[in-house]
Amino acid sequence: MTEPCLLYSLNNELDKIEDKEFYDEIEEFLKGSKKISYSYIYPRDKADLTHQVGHFAPINAKGHKPVYIYMWSKLSKAWDIQEIEKSVKILAHDFLHANIEKVELLDIPTYEETKLSYDRDYSRFIK
Repeated sequence: MTEPCLLYSLNNELDKIEDKEFYDEIEEFLKGSKKISYSYIYPRDKADLTHQVGHFAPINAKGHKPVYIYMWSKLSKAWDIQEIEKSVKILAHDFLHANIEKVELLDIPTYEETKLSYDRDYSRFIK
């Protein structure tokens, strides 16, 4: 998520009380000096355990890896192709310990495909 997206979430989507932990985490990132940060969603129940990431990632107090990783970035104001390529390289370095020289987008999904993927893979983690 870019800085404008994070600001929009704080001002229009998140509830400062109900989403306090996540809200505070975003605020801290926006006020801080880091250019990249991550936020993690960990398994909430037994069903989520099978969805833990298979690569390196921080383990929570229960010994679980995240099921979803948010990447927050101040490197660009929008997710254009260059930002996506840059972010893929950063993610590969940080979580796969791989140095990627070139990112090639093989098949850019349509909006409908992206929405379907979002609904299938992510929407269940939204409160």
